[in-house]
Amino acid sequence: MALPEFNREIANDVWDFKNYQVDFETGFMLPNPLESLPPYFDSWNKLATNLPDLVKEKKFRDEVYKLPLLNHNLLEGCKQLRLAHLQLSFIASAFVWQDGEKEATKVLPKCVAVPYFNVSKILGIPPILSHASLVLTNWGLINPNGNLKCLYRMPGEAEAEWFVMVTAHVEFTFAKCLKPIIMMLSEIKTIRESKSCVLGTGFVTEAAALQVAQHLDALRECISELQGALSRMHEKLTAKTFFNVLRPFLGGWGGEGNPLPEGLIYEGISENPMKMTGGSAAQSSSMQILDAFLGVQHTEEKREFLVHMRDFMPTEHRRLIEDLEKWPHKLRDVVLSSKSPTLRQSYNNCVQAVVNLRTYHMQIVTKYIVTASKEANEGNYESLDNKGTGGTSLIPFLKVIRSDTQQKLVSEKEPFQKSCSKQNFSAPAPFYRSTVLLFMAVVSIFAAAIFVRSVQQ
Repeated sequence: MALPEFNREIANDVWDFKNYQVDFETGFMLPNPLESLPPYFDSWNKLATNLPDLVKEKKFRDEVYKLPLLNHNLLEGCKQLRLAHLQLSFIASAFVWQDGEKEATKVLPKCVAVPYFNVSKILGIPPILSHASLVLTNWGLINPNGNLKCLYRMPGEAEAEWFVMVTAHVEFTFAKCLKPIIMMLSEIKTIRESKSCVLGTGFVTEAAALQVAQHLDALRECISELQGALSRMHEKLTAKTFFNVLRPFLGGWGGEGNPLPEGLIYEGISENPMKMTGGSAAQSSSMQILDAFLGVQHTEEKREFLVHMRDFMPTEHRRLIEDLEKWPHKLRDVVLSSKSPTLRQSYNNCVQAVVNLRTYHMQIVTKYIVTASKEANEGNYESLDNKGTGGTSLIPFLKVIRSDTQQKLVSEKEPFQKSCSKQNFSAPAPFYRSTVLLFMAVVSIFAAAIFVRSVQQ
């Protein structure tokens, strides 16, 4: 059976991804992001552009104090707001961490804090450097061939840019996963509405099962490509640079073991410190979309952290994950209601591809963080030695996430479940009508008998 071509009209009938600011070509990446803000904001443009050199020369903080307090209300449209968030995130992070954690500042100046907080409030994401700005907004094209570049760099020069660009490449690769997912959502909806079920059984027809299986095979290939994209991290990023130079600037503030345990004061916003979780791979919508679609459910503690990470995603992306979780037509239900070994195998292959990807991510984390903390640690940021920038204990956390995924593999002994709507298996209409008429006739005769009897008395 040939795999049906992608039909955008069918896709939009089920899920209109435009409503979620998701594009079939760029995925969750912001399409055609702006490279600079209007002239009024040139002080932000210049400071964000010169950030790596100024941090290296230990002059960045001095330049921040010279910034004027600009009016964020003069920003127009989503793209200007997203770029402003990117620039201010870089500026705030570099200001706090320029001199290492022992010299971390406790107050973010009003000239940054006020517009940063308000821009973040409008966008619905916290005022901290996160995946949404570092990666999704921070890209451009070097040439029409598709070669990527960073719009703004963190300390670490070319290696830091490579980290961002590889992560962006992973996001672009995930965009390929959207087409098989959206086509399956359409197929599953049809199945669950009983149009592709074996009449009277509740089980999925073989033809419908094979159709879904083919889309699952396409999804598995896309997931495998994600691992290939991630593997390019090794080409131009050393563990020493990532651990000692780049990674600290991705950290948040607040919490036990943090150099700023109480958080950071956003001057002009609040006199009380605010705690903010740092950047994390869990802030990417891609893996959470796969979990939601494949039916992977995590343990309560881990799910709590992952749901918290959604707060750092653009509002529409967060809503897509939530809506997909609430979607009543579940892929796993269809798999379990099919007697097709092909469908079950295709589903398992997809789940296993996610398991493999998470295993590979653990290998990346081991190289760039765990091993680096022992063999390449320069000792400037001890608070991050054993934790991720998102605040979790790394390897134990990732192992549980992987184990949760493995548990969704369908065994041969897994019982079949009926998946189709009950209304499909009601009695045929003619029989139903005749039954109702007979019932009414009996009721009428019975009522008439009672009436006659009462008259006679």
